[in-house]
Amino acid sequence: MILEASGIAFSYGGNVVLTDVAFQVGETDHVAVVGYNGCGKTTLLNIITGELEASAGVVVLKNGATLGYLKQADGLDPKNTVYDEMKTVNNADSLLARMKELERLMARDPSLIEEYERVSAKYDAVDGYNMSFNIRRILSGMAFAPDSHDKKVAVLSGGEKTRLALAKLLFMNPDLLVLDEPTNHLDIDTLEWLEQFLTSYKGAIVVVSHDRFFLDKIATKTMEILNGKSKLYSGNFSAHLTQKELADTRDDEVRKRTHAKAEELREYAERNIARASTSKMAKSRLKMLDRLDLSESETKDHVKVKFTVEPDSDPYKEVIVAKELCVAAGGKVLIDSLDLTIMRGRHLAVIGANGTGKTTLLKTLLGTIPPKSGRLRMGGGVKLSYLEQNLFGIKSQNPLEYIRDLYPAMTQFEIRSLLASVGFRGDDVFTSAKGLSGGELARLNLARISLEHPNLLILDEPTNHLDIYTKDLMCEALEGYKGTMIVVTHDRHLIESLDCGILFLDGKKAQYYESYKHYRLNKESAAEPAPPDENLDGRTTQVLPEFKKPQSSKEQRQERAKERERKSYLEKRISELEDDIAFLESETQKPEVASDHERLAEICEILDSEKEELALVSDEWLQNHAD
Repeated sequence: MILEASGIAFSYGGNVVLTDVAFQVGETDHVAVVGYNGCGKTTLLNIITGELEASAGVVVLKNGATLGYLKQADGLDPKNTVYDEMKTVNNADSLLARMKELERLMARDPSLIEEYERVSAKYDAVDGYNMSFNIRRILSGMAFAPDSHDKKVAVLSGGEKTRLALAKLLFMNPDLLVLDEPTNHLDIDTLEWLEQFLTSYKGAIVVVSHDRFFLDKIATKTMEILNGKSKLYSGNFSAHLTQKELADTRDDEVRKRTHAKAEELREYAERNIARASTSKMAKSRLKMLDRLDLSESETKDHVKVKFTVEPDSDPYKEVIVAKELCVAAGGKVLIDSLDLTIMRGRHLAVIGANGTGKTTLLKTLLGTIPPKSGRLRMGGGVKLSYLEQNLFGIKSQNPLEYIRDLYPAMTQFEIRSLLASVGFRGDDVFTSAKGLSGGELARLNLARISLEHPNLLILDEPTNHLDIYTKDLMCEALEGYKGTMIVVTHDRHLIESLDCGILFLDGKKAQYYESYKHYRLNKESAAEPAPPDENLDGRTTQVLPEFKKPQSSKEQRQERAKERERKSYLEKRISELEDDIAFLESETQKPEVASDHERLAEICEILDSEKEELALVSDEWLQNHAD
């Protein structure tokens, strides 16, 4: 065993998080830690790594074993380049420098030979001779192109810093890897590389993740945290679900038989306790009753989401039509000459590396960002609902008021019934909107969408901030949606559940695939995708060469009008972003947010995104004014 924990308990003030956690990790075990949001998963990792001290219990790491812990963007030197930051791992760079110095000094002082051998052995142990190759291999896998190796850490986005922190950890190659949400900020290709790397990792891994697809690939054991206690299952996440369901069924049957037996003993005692001839037997039955375990199931009444969306009308056949559409942000063209027709009832997943324009495409289709060029038409009869990534900024006081403000004709009973269906029960409906977590905000917006009865659903990362069990329920609900859907997601379990078409964005180009399976097959074979199939009921996507022709006076006037409209939009967007950033920065200063690491991480993630967009938009505004 490389790690052993027993009797782990922890409390934040009066809030009991863990009560009795015990487990062992073998030297090659890959253990997934799962549970509902707030059950104590990250707290347990912090106890394992020594970041927190347990209220009770012990954690023992094998003597001499090395441990690496992924702390989001922690420990990075902003003055270093990406490549130099990688060289700081395992002190390989300083060991090599000392070896070279000793080589120079040994000619005059032979007594240094022994130190040289020690330093050389350490350098060999950390595979220093292959350092450059290994650094470049891992950076490439974590989506750092060669031309980014000289970038300063200070200018990296939040997502890039997370990927660099993970790359350093993988390069460290410790005996025990402890990972907290390592898939955050990773696109699908990087996720798949990480899965392959971790699957073949020879050391032990303890990982917290809400990505079911990821856990099914890498985990050999699954530990669930429930009601402060732990239970270890063999196999990956899906295998644990099967085992848990069987165990719960058996427990329910035993509990029913036990309660039936208890009732039988109780009835006998009540009938016979007063009679002298049977009193002794009745007392004996009461003693037997006392020995029975009549405790209720350990299963806690966790958030159960019953999310359904039913369109109340049908749109015209062609829901969205784009011709030679050029999508841009901050003056940078992200998607060029996109031809896309989405037919009624079709589902489409938009995927691609971070920064390829997925969210910008959604906002262009919605009309909130004007296209740089091309034509875009929304079909008749479309009734649209949108779920965006940035869910903060609700003006209402609490969930109850949020729904009442939108639908004043609803009774309080109807509103509370709706909110209960997405996990807001009892006094939860009065929770301050400013205090809601990302997952709670997502569930609140799902309630809003269910009332809108859209026939076109546009979703931007809908499974973000949801725990792994609620994600499963979300997948089931969206799988049954009969309207048209466009979803941006990195969640491969959701993509496979929807069995939808794929729009892959890459280097200003967009390519349609019939399914995720076809996308993977084309990716693996590195073959050119087949031309658009005319039998796809009008669903076509292809990249056309840019065609330019001389502009008439009318076209020139139209172009100038578009430029004025664009400048107006940029000024409005800059003001909105500055307000959002000021609000989010003020939120990070609040004690209740600073002490809630999950909410703080959510806010910081949005801050990074909005600051990055503000920089792009401001650059374009300055460029337009310079012109």
